[in-house]
Amino acid sequence: MRGWIEFNISSIPSDAWIISAQLRLRLWTKGDPSLGTTDSTGRIYEVFRLTKPWTQTGINWANQPNFTDEHHATAPVPPGEGGWYGPLLWMNWDITDIMKDWRSGVSNYGLVVKDTHEYATNFYTTQFFTNDQVPNENYYPRLVVTYVSPRNLAIFGGVLLAEGFLITVMYRLRIGGSKIRE
Repeated sequence: MRGWIEFNISSIPSDAWIISAQLRLRLWTKGDPSLGTTDSTGRIYEVFRLTKPWTQTGINWANQPNFTDEHHATAPVPPGEGGWYGPLLWMNWDITDIMKDWRSGVSNYGLVVKDTHEYATNFYTTQFFTNDQVPNENYYPRLVVTYVSPRNLAIFGGVLLAEGFLITVMYRLRIGGSKIRE
């Protein structure tokens, strides 16, 4: 099984320095025990950067967009069972390098998530919640990006410098104000 996902990253300032980026998908199911399709194997899923545009209603197996394996990420399916009422099981992929690619000017067409053994003879059905399958936003796919804006870093540095200067002046005034008599 493959899944395609795209995030709008336009709210991240263009001059931001990307510290980290993580794709998080909440696990829905790892199969149907009655069909013998449970996934207790700890399968591994990969995430790849797409190189062609696509639409949610227009994509199928025959016309799926190309992807590149440059900076791809992998993650094992976690133990346990998720689902509607199960624990909040998340799969997490470190896609920091993919995010840096996008910020450097590479087109953001989204990502494809795929099983590393998608043509294996054992049938497994690990699935994730998507934005149209969920009762509320706690189930939504997430892109968690940590970044620093050079402007904010300069302001923070200025505040630290001013604070350090003020502490130094206060310390010197305190020492200079106390006289030692002989």
